[in-house]
Amino acid sequence: MSQPNKCWNDQHVDVVFCYLHKKSKHRSMNQYRYTTANCLFISHNKNTYERYYLANDGDLISTQEHIDRASAVSVYERSITNIIKCFEIPAALLWHLIDDVYNSINCDGQFHWVLAVVELKNRLIRVYDSSLGSRKKAIPHEIKILSKMFPSYLMDSGFFKKTKRTSFVDCDA
Repeated sequence: MSQPNKCWNDQHVDVVFCYLHKKSKHRSMNQYRYTTANCLFISHNKNTYERYYLANDGDLISTQEHIDRASAVSVYERSITNIIKCFEIPAALLWHLIDDVYNSINCDGQFHWVLAVVELKNRLIRVYDSSLGSRKKAIPHEIKILSKMFPSYLMDSGFFKKTKRTSFVDCDA
C-alpha cells in the first residue's frame, strides 16, 4: 500500500480505519485497547474552534447573532461529547475503557493525511506524518486546534470522573 513519493488517498485511509475499527471489536480485555474517531469528530472540533477563537467581532454583533452563534457552537460541542461517550454511530468502545484514540486528519483540505493518536492515559497527542522529512517538524494547524479544544471536551463529557488518572497537581517535581 505504501509507495515511494506517493501520498495515501481517501480509499487507503478508509480501509485502514475500517480494519482498525473491526480489530478493536475482536480483542480481549487484557490487550491493548483503542478506538477510532470518525471524520465528524475533527470537523466539529474545527468548527467549534473557529467560532470560539476566530470570531473577532465579539462586541460588534447583536444579541440575536450572539445567540445564533452560541446555538451553533452548542450543537457541535454536543456532537463531540456524544462521540466521546459513544452515543454516535459507529460506536466501538467507551473512551474511559481505552488507551488510545486514532484520528485520521486531512490537512488543509488537500490530499495530505496525518494520523493523530491521542494517548488518553498520558494526555498526549502523537502525530504520524509520512510526508514530512526527519528535519522538518512542522505541526499541522489541525493538530494545534485539536490540542487546544480536546481537553475541554474531555472535561465536559465527564471523562476524567470515570477514569482514575494521574493528578499532576499532586505530583512532586
